[in-house]
Amino acid sequence: MSAARSPQDVEIHIQAHNKLVEKLVASVNRYRDLVDSMPNILYVCEESGELTFVNRAWQQILGGDEAETLVGRNIEEFIHIEDLDQVLPIREISVPREVRVLESAGKYRWMRIHVSKRNEKQYQGLLIDVSETRKLEEMLRNSHRMEAIGRLSGWMAHEFNNLLTVILGGADRLLRATPQSSDDWQRDASRIHKAATQGAILTSQLLTFSSQQVMSYSVVNLADGIRESISLLEGLVASKRIRLHLLGFDDQDFVVRVDPNQLIQVVMNLVLNSRDALRYQGNIWFELSSRFVDDEEGESLELEAGEYAVFAVEDDGSGIDESIQDQIFEPFFTTKEPGRGTGFGLAGVHGIVKQSKGAITVQSTLGVGSRFEVYLPLVSKAVGAKKLESENSTQKPASRILFVEDEESILEMSSEALRESGFMVDTACSGQEAIKMIDNEDVPYDLVVTDVIMPQEGGKMLLQYLSAIDNSPEIIAVSGYDRAILDDTAPDVPFLQKPYRIHDLIQKVEEILSGN
Repeated sequence: MSAARSPQDVEIHIQAHNKLVEKLVASVNRYRDLVDSMPNILYVCEESGELTFVNRAWQQILGGDEAETLVGRNIEEFIHIEDLDQVLPIREISVPREVRVLESAGKYRWMRIHVSKRNEKQYQGLLIDVSETRKLEEMLRNSHRMEAIGRLSGWMAHEFNNLLTVILGGADRLLRATPQSSDDWQRDASRIHKAATQGAILTSQLLTFSSQQVMSYSVVNLADGIRESISLLEGLVASKRIRLHLLGFDDQDFVVRVDPNQLIQVVMNLVLNSRDALRYQGNIWFELSSRFVDDEEGESLELEAGEYAVFAVEDDGSGIDESIQDQIFEPFFTTKEPGRGTGFGLAGVHGIVKQSKGAITVQSTLGVGSRFEVYLPLVSKAVGAKKLESENSTQKPASRILFVEDEESILEMSSEALRESGFMVDTACSGQEAIKMIDNEDVPYDLVVTDVIMPQEGGKMLLQYLSAIDNSPEIIAVSGYDRAILDDTAPDVPFLQKPYRIHDLIQKVEEILSGN
């Protein structure tokens, strides 16, 4: 029989027990404070999905009642019905998934979910708010769609304007050639002219829409532009597991002529491409350097020889299969599952770079990573070309005209109308043919009227050639696109919009040749 404890011993035992309880309570409170200070939602649930613990971030992000009141409810009550298969049955989710979680206001918020096993009967989950990231990505997808629609609209307007030019021109000639006494012919010609004019209004609306995509160039320091772009992308690459590295940005000034907003889009698309390849873990390197492109390399890259700034984006992600590397810059091509990719990202990058007189290449190995290199001409090259343009001398009015147009019906109709107005007119079907004729003529032409967009050697090439030769003739550029098509080639050249009336063409020619 043990001896009875004295009251003093009992009191000491109680005091020791109380101290242990106080320490335990303090430890629990510290743990709770730490968990509640997390910016992300942490929860614990049973295998059935019943919540047994939720931290304070739930209320801060999703709103509603105090976290304690959520205990006892089932996690599946808060997951969008279309996303339930991502989280049920309750199990470990080692690869992050994105699901829609119900807010107190009745709306859903996109969140990235991680689940790990806590013990034999419980799981703990982490929900990270990615709603802003999703909004940015949706804005980017919409931008791609709008760009594609804009390009399609511009192309359609250009093609229809070629047709309308022939119709309007033909109607004009019928109205002039038909005697006033022939009322039926006059009425029919007027109807044709009116319908073609209404068609021209419609194509003008298409051009107004597509011109929202026109590049607005300015001279920028490429290093600064890329740094700014990267700073805007933090929300899209928000992961401690993805590390960004900048190489060569302070080596020299990389001054180029680009559209700053389009530069952001280029960087954004390349970074998103690397992020998806990394699956949220790895490295992305941004590297800047200068490189001289000789004639041989320029031919393979479709670039003029000269000095270029080279901007590279490299990752150590999954890589791209060699068999599809030639397709990745094509519109609508994507390796992602349906609904996860538009196929416009790299196609948009390619289009922007080409419009900026640059090039883009890719080197990739499966399981190793990918490297994209963007070539942009250094500004000194562009300045030199600009100087050549400004040195062209103005010719006295005269009447020898070279008319350049790839659409045979427009070429015949317009040149014939000019001849009837007393001008001596030669014709060419391409920029290349026009250059040969200009080089071989003993008596120089006084005016060259050229379409801007032509297959083979086009009008832009001809405009660049004319701007670089001595004693260049006067120029009128013609296009079914609006005059923004000249912004990167010859912004100061007189412009005639298709569809044009014969009267408009003759008036424009007379204005230019008279020095007005």
